Amino acid sequence: MIVKGQAKRIKPIYLEEIKIPKKFKIYFWDCPNSKTYLEKFILRILQYGSFEEIKWLYKKFSSQTYYVAFTYPEIKRGVKFWIKLWKEKGLKE
Repeated sequence: MIVKGQAKRIKPIYLEEIKIPKKFKIYFWDCPNSKTYLEKFILRILQYGSFEEIKWLYKKFSSQTYYVAFTYPEIKRGVKFWIKLWKEKGLKE
């Protein structure tokens, strides 16, 4: 496979360091100190998490989750659908 040009790397903008909750440790095999930055945390939950975990994530970090979901192309279409719907309906409890 021949690739022309440089690959565009998405630079993270949410670099706040957060502690990984115990229920999400399985998604962070490369973080031995139980801390990661916010954008990586959101990205992993959107990729590997269940519906309820993604809903919890959106309630906690709504604007950041919306940004990450629509910035990274590897997020599935169904996940984007629910996040867009929650933003339109105002799901913030």
